[in-house]
This record gives sequence, structure tokens and C-alpha cells, in this order.
Amino acid sequence: MPDYTTRTGRGQGDVFLFTFDQHIHCDCSPDSSAPMRVMTEAARDHGMDMILFTDHVDMCDAKTGSVAPYWPDCEEKMTRSRAELLADPPMGIEVRFGIELGEIHHCPERAEEAASGYEWDMVLGSLHNLRGTMDFYYYPYSSEAECRELNRRYLAELLEMTEYSCFDVMAHIGYTSRYMMRRGFSERVTAELWHDELEALLRRLIEQGRGIEVNTSGIRQGGTFYPEESILRLYRELGGEIVSVGSDAHMPSDAGAGIREAREMLRSLGFRYAAAYRRRKPEFIPL
Repeated sequence: MPDYTTRTGRGQGDVFLFTFDQHIHCDCSPDSSAPMRVMTEAARDHGMDMILFTDHVDMCDAKTGSVAPYWPDCEEKMTRSRAELLADPPMGIEVRFGIELGEIHHCPERAEEAASGYEWDMVLGSLHNLRGTMDFYYYPYSSEAECRELNRRYLAELLEMTEYSCFDVMAHIGYTSRYMMRRGFSERVTAELWHDELEALLRRLIEQGRGIEVNTSGIRQGGTFYPEESILRLYRELGGEIVSVGSDAHMPSDAGAGIREAREMLRSLGFRYAAAYRRRKPEFIPL
């Protein structure tokens, strides 16, 4: 593990902590219309000292689940947006760059190409859909039993994803719960319900020196963090220390949302540091 790093930022009141959001989207992602500069300035205005852009590079079509990687189709826009921002960077905030690499194990050759296509600061590994199925966002859930089976398959595919080395942090474990809850189903990915599967997954990530993300999107949608607290508690009990925090913002109003709440929650669970990635290596920043 790297040495712990102390950074200070603008902070709030008499507390000067380096506050950062490492899961931000802009119009380089197909589900955002906000320019990179607008997202950057919004995050700064919401108190962030650093953001890391993680625009979508998915290996599957969201509505069909078919393997249809659009890298390098999006590479040109990412390159142009980065160059424009860096040519005249907004004052008062540091900007880093990564990608959210989805469904890596569905098309590992193209995933590896995307991960190595630029000197990224961080690569998030995500799973938005199972093999041959649409994104959980679109899925037509029909019963609690079906939801449970989908979660079983979801956790199995997350474990399979760890076989590939092209990501640094596993994003939003429990992503399925976000949409099952919206459709009125109670099935969740928690340490109580899926202890053995989650222990196997978390142990593998810890052994590999990879981190997990605390995704704050759920709390602004009436839900919880992803992963929820029982999973983070299990991760810590197993010796996990590498935790990234991100808002998963797709619009300016959400940039930096929930980051401070996530830090407070992590402190309450006994974590002392959050990981800020640079050149795909974590710096450990005091919470």
C-alpha cells in the first residue's frame, strides 16, 4: 500500500480537508448533456477541490445487452473535451481523467484497449447489465424471486470481472438495488442476504490491491449508498482499506452531491482514509 498522503483543500469553516468526487460524467457520456467545463465549475462551486471524470465506455448496448462496444467511437470527443478544458482550466479545482468501463468481461479485448488508450488516472469497473440482458435501468422486473435470481447472477458476474486487470476500482456494488427499489421490490444486495458471495468478491479485490467505490447517487434518490453500509462494514472487517467516493453525477446540480455525507459515514465505520487516484495509483487522503 502506498504511503498515506495529507492534502488540504478549501474545506468548510475551520476544517480544511481535500474534498473530491471521483465519479463524474459529462456530455462525453451518452446519458449526459452537460459540457465538461460546466460540470467542473459546478463541482468547484459545490466545494470540491478535485474531480475525476469517468465517462461511460460500455461493452454492451444498454437496451439489448448485445456486445456492442462504442470505444473508440467516443474517444475523439473525450480527447477534444479534455484538450479544451486543459487549455483554459477553471480556477480553484483540480481535474483528473478516467473512464467508467462497463461489462469488461463481456468483451475483454476491447475493454483492455479502452483502459490502455490514454494515461488515465482511474478506471472504474462497472456492471450495468448481465450477459444477454438489458441494463438494470431498463429491466422489466416482475417478482421478488426474479429479482433475487438477477442479484445472484449479478454477484457472480462481478466476481468474474475480477479476472481482468484493466480496472482499479469496482463501482457501485449493489447497482441492481437502485432500480429494483424504484419498481417497488424489496430484494437488496446486502451483507446479510448475500454474505458468502460478497465475502468472496471483496476478498478477491483486497488480494488484488483494488478498491471499491462508495457511490452517493442513491441517497439523493431516496435510497442508500452503493454499496450499502453492511457491505462496507464487511469490507473493513476483511481488511479492505481502498475506498473511492463518487457522486455519479450526470448534471451540474448533482456534482459533488453526497460526498461529505459519504465521508462521515465512512468515518463512522472506522475508515480513516479515502483513496484519490492519480495515474492509476491511490493516494490516501484523511477523511
